[in-house]
Amino acid sequence: MNTGSNGPGGGTAPASGAPSTARIVDEGMLIALSAVRMAVKNGIIVGALRDHSDYDPERYAALARHELEHVAQENDEDSTRVERLGSYLARTTGAGKSRELENKRRDVVRLGRRRTLHDHVAERLREFAADESRVTDLVAKARADALQEINDALSTRLLAQRIDPRQPGYQAVRAERMRAVAAIDLAKLAKTARHPGPTG
Repeated sequence: MNTGSNGPGGGTAPASGAPSTARIVDEGMLIALSAVRMAVKNGIIVGALRDHSDYDPERYAALARHELEHVAQENDEDSTRVERLGSYLARTTGAGKSRELENKRRDVVRLGRRRTLHDHVAERLREFAADESRVTDLVAKARADALQEINDALSTRLLAQRIDPRQPGYQAVRAERMRAVAAIDLAKLAKTARHPGPTG
């Protein structure tokens, strides 16, 4: 991703000490792509555990493109909302040099910059979606995430079934625990994948 000092839109440089437009757009892209990757990961887990479907890279590439477009549309909507708010403030600011008016003028400038950022994130998301190699790479990483999550979940369940071979009635308990392992609720694992808990 381009992280040069010139903003993507070639607009006015931010105030001294403020991050550049390009840097903020890059950060917005990282957040957006993380959300898309998680959505694809969850789709892969649900497909494998609930639907018992074979892994199909084309299917998940289509899902990735759909999610990329969805996030791009959200940025379009945010841009429109910010534009309307900025236009309203600009119309109601009027002339004068009071502190309130100066604050409103600064708000108008900030809103204009936010609109530019939303526009550029939406544009770059659509460029990403049109790049087959980048989509393929995103899906491959999402698949690796999905496999790791399934492995971690199964490992946790298996560890919970550990028993001490010195325990009285070991063979009977072992047989019962193995039946429990075989009955691991894969649908529940899929549900957990769709609604992951908070992370540290």
